[in-house]
Amino acid sequence: MSKQLYLTAHFQLDKPDEFESIFREHAKASRAKEGCLFFYLIRDRDKPAHFATMECWDTYDHFEQHVADDEHTAFQSKLKPHLKGDPQVMEADLVMGME
Repeated sequence: MSKQLYLTAHFQLDKPDEFESIFREHAKASRAKEGCLFFYLIRDRDKPAHFATMECWDTYDHFEQHVADDEHTAFQSKLKPHLKGDPQVMEADLVMGME
């Protein structure tokens, strides 16, 4: 049995208010994909240009399918011009949940 993949990614965006709706659409589409156990989009209260995703995929293969599909490719092409630097990404294993 494969381990679930937990992933966090931090983004700093130029013109975040204009981009938030596109980010929301991507989060909604991601949640609907096979193998997505959760996909959260959060925005920093003190630094509104900072967004983060917190997501969990049933297997690494599901995540790879997600980043290789047409929806994700289209999202990345919209995201890239708004990024201030590269996203900070962490792939993780769950140590403790919400017991």
